[in-house]
Order: sequence, then C-alpha cells, then structure tokens
Amino acid sequence: MALVNLPPELLLRVSTFLTTTELGNFRLTNKHNERTLFDSFAREFFTKKQFMLEQISLQALVDISKHPTLSLRLSEVVIGTQVFPPDPELASSFGRAMYEAGYVHHEVLMATGQAMHMLAAAFSRLPNLRTVGLRDYNGLGRYRDGEFATWKSWGWSFGWEHQDTYLPSGQYHRTLRIIPPESIFPVILYALGTANVVPESIHVFLRKHAKLTPRSFNVLDGYMGEKIRPVLGEMKELMLAIALDSPYPSFMPSLPPDSRTATDATLARLLQCMPKLQTLRLNFDPHQSLGSHFLGWLGSPVPSTPTLSPSSTISSVALPNLTALELGMLNVPASVLLKVLTKFNLESFSMWKCVLHSASLDNEEDCLGPLLHNLAVALPQSTRLKSVLIGFPSQMYCDNGFGFGREDPICFKPVGAGDVGTYDKAELKSEVKHHAGPGTSMKDWLEMLSKRTHIRTPEEYSDISLSPETVHSDVLDPDEERDDGDEDDDEDTDEDEDE
Repeated sequence: MALVNLPPELLLRVSTFLTTTELGNFRLTNKHNERTLFDSFAREFFTKKQFMLEQISLQALVDISKHPTLSLRLSEVVIGTQVFPPDPELASSFGRAMYEAGYVHHEVLMATGQAMHMLAAAFSRLPNLRTVGLRDYNGLGRYRDGEFATWKSWGWSFGWEHQDTYLPSGQYHRTLRIIPPESIFPVILYALGTANVVPESIHVFLRKHAKLTPRSFNVLDGYMGEKIRPVLGEMKELMLAIALDSPYPSFMPSLPPDSRTATDATLARLLQCMPKLQTLRLNFDPHQSLGSHFLGWLGSPVPSTPTLSPSSTISSVALPNLTALELGMLNVPASVLLKVLTKFNLESFSMWKCVLHSASLDNEEDCLGPLLHNLAVALPQSTRLKSVLIGFPSQMYCDNGFGFGREDPICFKPVGAGDVGTYDKAELKSEVKHHAGPGTSMKDWLEMLSKRTHIRTPEEYSDISLSPETVHSDVLDPDEERDDGDEDDDEDTDEDEDE
C-alpha cells in the first residue's frame, strides 16, 4: 500500500519511531504526508523553543515569528546563556562559516543593541506568547533522538554539521561558552517592553554557578523603566534564581546595614511594580544571606504610607493576588519563614532544600516541627491553602553563640509512627507533599506533619539511603521534567510557507 493511502493515524504512528532528521525527510516525501504530519510536528517542535544570543539563532526566531502558522504555535521562548566560543582554535570551523555568512559576533550583537531589537521584533509577532524563559542548560525529554538527546538552543550546531564530533542524537556536545545571566535578564525585559508584549510568566532556571544578581533588577529608572513597568504591572508568574556576587560568599546571620539595603532594594522595587502577581518562585544560594534578608522584608507588614525611595528602607508589598509561593535553596530563620507564609492568602507553597535556623537554637531543638505547628495554628479555618511540598529540609545549629555550625538534614517519619525506635529508619522520607481534597483540612495535616519530623544526626547518615525517586536537582524546578521545543536547526521553516 502506498504511503498516500495510509490512514492519518498510521502515518502519525510511524512518525513517532523516527529521529528528527528522519522525520524531516519523511515530511518531504509528498504533500499528503506533510499536511497530515504538520500539526503534530508543529506541536512537538514549535510550542517551546530555546535560542542563543547569536545572530544565526535570533534570526531563526525572527523568521519563525514571520511564519503565518508557526508564529501562532510558539507560546514559550527560552533564551539560553550559551554562546559560541571566542577562541579561534575552537571556533575555526563555524567561525569561518559565520564570517562567510556575514554574521556579527555575540559581543557586537549585545553592545549595539541588535540582540534586544531582534527579540523585540520577534516578540511583537508572536500573538500566543505566554512564557519567556532564561536558562543555562539543555532540557531533557527529546526522546525520539535517543536516551541522551536534549533540547539545545537553535543554531548550536552551526558550522559543525559535517564534523565527526556532531551527532543529531546529542551524545556528543560541541564546546559552547556560558556567559553570566546577569545582563541577559534586563535585555529580555526591555525587549518585551519595546514590543509592548506582556507574557503571563517569566521563568529563570539556572543550574550552573552563575545566578541573577541584584543588579539584574535595577531596570526601573530612566527610559528603560518607562518601557518595562507596564510589562511588570500585568505579569502573573515570576520565577527567579538569585545570588550575590559581593564579598559575602558564606552565610552570615546579618549583613552590614548599608549592604542589606543595597542588595535587597532592586528586587524589592521590582515586586512593588507587580500587583497582579499570582505565582512567585525564588531560588537563592543557601550559603548567602540575601534570601534570609529578602524574606524578612517580604514578610514584614505593609505600611499605610509606602516609601519608594531606593535610598531608604523600601516598604513591603501586599501582593493581593499571590496564591502560590515556592522557595528553594534558602537559609532562613524559622520565624521569618512563618511570617511570610502567614502574610499571604496562599493556595499552595513549596520549600525545597531550605535550611532553617534559630538565634537561640541548641543541638537538641527542632525548627521544622514547631514551624509547622505554628503555621497550622495561625492559618484561619477558612484558609485557601490546598497544596504543600517540602523537600530535603535541613537544620543549622548555633555554635555556642559564636556563629553557625553543624547542619543536619530533617526527615519525616512514616504516617502513624510513634517515637524513635518504633519504625524502620529506612522508612524516613526526605520529601512530603499533600493536596487537601474536599472535606479534608490542611490545618490538621500540618499539625500531624509537625509530629513526624526527625533530625537526622551524623550517626544516622550511613544507615539511611534515599530511594531513586527522591533524588532531585539543586534547583526548585519541578516543571522542567519535559520540554516541548526544538532547539536544533535541522528543520527549515521556509518549507512550511504553503501552510
């Protein structure tokens, strides 16, 4: 039977067993196959896409935005921090190709503002753009190209197509340079403002060493602020990864007052411009104090007369629409965390690899248990809280009042377990999550969970092993298990113009 006579469902079934290159060739066999496979192809490869801040990559984004059909499909654009290496020995193959094609280098693209203008031009032509992201890694889930295949930035293989080290399945990776994300975030915001486009979400997922710094949020003054404020004012979801690059590499209970003002102010002012925010996810560095001090500000009461001057203490925000708060990689006093969780009328909250401590803590006290108990007591009977996730918490101890010493993980006893010794230590869990269904009470569950906490001492470390399903990354990033986007440049969008 000829391919053109096969039912559409069989053609779609056959296409699921093909690699990306094979799928492209299969679509080119005849127009019937192309029409039949186009919807599934566009959904898989053009719903979410990642691009580099290189001309070859951004030009592809612009071209997609001009396509009459694919521009309607693209709902999430991710900007990667990878760029081509400047070393001539590493760049010889694709450097020559870039020179012959007339493409400018990354530094020129950024310094002249061309990168921002290309992003703005593309954003303005994507009517269904919902999410703009920034990340420094390749996404998993490219299953059709093999177990190790990942979703890479569009254009990553430019100049390497005929090299022995390039395989479409991604087992071998070319050498790319990672640039700091600090200056990329303002470019994304400025491009959105210039295009007059307001996505629902900004997602910043950074798994490498470099994170956004407070300077990344210093964008609200001058001409840039006029463009960016309207974007922030309509945004509903913000996810950030933040750290200091100041001379405070290790956690300290307090920073000098001037330093606290300087590091907290820019992010605080950013949130003041986001009254419609519904979801806030913040990943910090547990070895720094920025997260603790910022949550202290976030959990403080909102004064009747706000202050906006960056030179003074900035007033906290009400965030009346905030329903989901997700915190990760954070070192914070339990009392500060309690104020934050009880200030907002949340429907869900997450704590991922948070380190709790107390100024009066000794080696026998438990921070998480009392925190959960106090939270259960403080929540009203009519609370909207329905979903809670707590993963890999730990506790930091004071060292005779002179600083912070040992850090021990906190686990959770199995449901119904009594005192220590009445259950198998292998049953201890490092992660719990709960969704309160109809007729159930989150207050009751939190109270029961407060009695199940267990501080795992160094003597117990060798006795407990985590099951594979409890091993997670160092970033609160549960939504990144699968990416729907094509970051390879094997497909040519021009061939779809007749659609």
